[in-house]
This record gives sequence, C-alpha cells and structure tokens, in this order.
Amino acid sequence: MVAIPGSAVAAPKARLVHCGDATCLRISGRRPHAAVAVRVAGRPLMVEGKRSWRATVPLATARDWASAEGGRLTVTLTDARNGGESMEIVTLPPGALGKRIELASLIVSAY
Repeated sequence: MVAIPGSAVAAPKARLVHCGDATCLRISGRRPHAAVAVRVAGRPLMVEGKRSWRATVPLATARDWASAEGGRLTVTLTDARNGGESMEIVTLPPGALGKRIELASLIVSAY
C-alpha cells in the first residue's frame, strides 16, 4: 500500500444539512484528482466534484455507519492509478447521533 501524499489531500469534514424535509450528513474533502475513489466506513461513496468533493447521505444511514465506528467515520481515498491510499477519521457533528451532550461551557466568538 502506497500512501497518497498528505499535501495532495485535506482532512475531510462533516456537517448536518437539510435535504428536503429531512436532515442529512454532508461529508466533504479534497483529493489529488477526480479518479481517486472515496469510501466512507468501508463503503464506496458516489461524490460530486472533482478535486474538491462532497457527498450527502441521509442521517439515518450515517448513524448506522457511525455506530459501528464509535461516533466517527473513516474516509478512505484510493488512487487506482498508483495504488495509493490514505485514511482520515471524521468526527460527526454534535447531535448527529441523536444523543444529548451536556456542555460544561460554550465559547462563542466572532471573527
């Protein structure tokens, strides 16, 4: 296994978005080129975009994937051209798993 250079990819992110009347999880990231395949929690994922990619999945599906991964998702990028592969861990946004989280403090700042 050859690693995809770290400078070629950026850590993926996840956030909650509205998709119709439902809530979905949008996962986004960067990859070296459009031929790099994206898998989330070991499952192939159809993504939009080329180097900057994104995918939107129903929250129920993301919860199933994340429950097996302990509240996190593994995003794997595989480059079929050279066999390179990289893995990143994405932590789901608070509330995505439907659990209440008690905060000891909350800091809000304006940039």
